[in-house]
Parts: sequence; structure tokens; C-alpha cells
Amino acid sequence: MSETFTESWYRLFLRAFPSGHRAEYGAEILGTLMNDSPRRVPSPRETAALVTAGFAARARKAGLAPWWADGVHLGLLALALANLAYNIADHASPWWLALSAVLVVALLRGWALAALPVALAVALSTGRAMVFGAEATGWAPFFGPAYHNWVSLTPYGLLAAGALILAARRSRDLRTRPWWWLAIPAAAIVLTYAPNFVEYGETWQLLRAATEGVLLLAGLWATTVARSPRWALAAAIYVLPGLASALTNPPSSVRYMAYWSVLAGLLLITTATGWRRAART
Repeated sequence: MSETFTESWYRLFLRAFPSGHRAEYGAEILGTLMNDSPRRVPSPRETAALVTAGFAARARKAGLAPWWADGVHLGLLALALANLAYNIADHASPWWLALSAVLVVALLRGWALAALPVALAVALSTGRAMVFGAEATGWAPFFGPAYHNWVSLTPYGLLAAGALILAARRSRDLRTRPWWWLAIPAAAIVLTYAPNFVEYGETWQLLRAATEGVLLLAGLWATTVARSPRWALAAAIYVLPGLASALTNPPSSVRYMAYWSVLAGLLLITTATGWRRAART
């Protein structure tokens, strides 16, 4: 295998590091890897170490925003992505899908002031039956679903409250999140329009559980590496509304009880880890 291929291989996985870190240390890291590879064959062990170190460096890169603002931002993004994915599966109106997508993009780019009116509109629309009465359910088609209990409205209330908090502090220092987050609504589109798709069937539920599990485990790992409670806060914003709904209306299936137990357990472990790590610093 050629030396050129090996160098290109390591350069590819160097992208796991933040751009600033690559600019400062990339050549040194690459030189060390190439000198330690006499066979000029990429090493799986060194590749894995490169990726792990790169993502650890990203986790430690806190950015300019306080940890709590970054945690709120990430938690709101998770709620907005879930909202968009479910709207896709529900074949919501183009107007409602567009509004949900605008909220996701505003949060991805860290535009707190732009996200605020959209989050308020989403919360008001989903809560219109509770605010204006049952007749508001049948309002114009560009409105989204109308919920008739406060527990179901909790995620949308958190979206509005969190966006208000970030906008109030003029959070122009929020981080820009990577575009790969859009893989979540993209997967929802693929599943929704796949042949023989069963709405919220087993495939949907398994993919949802796997995605949530991977992200929560990644948050736990980042908490351990960076010694910051920001991921615990983000996880709480996402998990607690669903957990409150499950406690209010207990699921009859053992599988769903196990599902919520796992999410609650991961949240508790991440919270305890973040609290302990922060106390030591």
C-alpha cells in the first residue's frame, strides 16, 4: 500500500479535530503517524486513537457561551429535530413542515434571536386548544397538531422558554452546530416514504431508540472527557418531557417501560458524572 494512500487516510481522520487544532498541530501529528508506520499501512489502532482524540478535543472546546447556555442550546436543538421528524412522519402541511425546519436551521446556526419567534409560534400553535378552546383545533391547515393536555405540551413549552432565555441574553456567542444533525430528519423522510411503511412501526421505534441511545452515550462520554455538565443539561431538556408523559400515562408494554428506564438511567449517570467532574475542577 502506497505512502500517499496512508497519508491521505490519516489526513481524512484528522478532520475529527477542530480546525484550529488541525492548523496548529496537524502537521506534527501526521508526521508522527507516518514515522511510526514503517509498513506505510494505516493502523486501525492509530486510526481509532486519532478519532477518539479528535472528538475529545472537540468536547473540550467549550466555545464562548457559558456551559448552561450551550447546554440549553443543544437541548432545544434535540427537541426541534424530534418535532421535525415527527411532523414528517405525520405528513404535516407544507407550512408546518417549513416552520419546523426553519426552527431547526436557526438553532443549528446559533441564531438565538431568529429562533425565538419561531419557537413561540410552534408553542402557541400546538397549545392553541388549551389556550383558545377546542374549536381552535380546526384552524387553518398551516397550523400544526393541537394538544389537549399540558404534559404533551411540555416539549413545546421548553422550546419557547429556552429560546426566550437565549434571546434575552443576546446569545450571539452560541456555537454553530454541524450539518450532520440533519441526518435525523433525512432518516425520517426515508422511513416515511419507504414502501410498506407502517406509521411509527417497529422500524421507526428501533431507529429512534438507537439514535437516542447513541447520542446519550456520546453525551456521557463527552461529559467524562470535558468535565462539564452541559451535556447533562441538554439530555435533561430532551428526556424529561417524554419521561413525564410516560409517568403520567404509564405504557402498557414492558418494552416501552424498559426503553424509558434506560433513557432515565443514562440521564442520571450523565448528570452524576457532570456534577462530580465539575466539582473537582
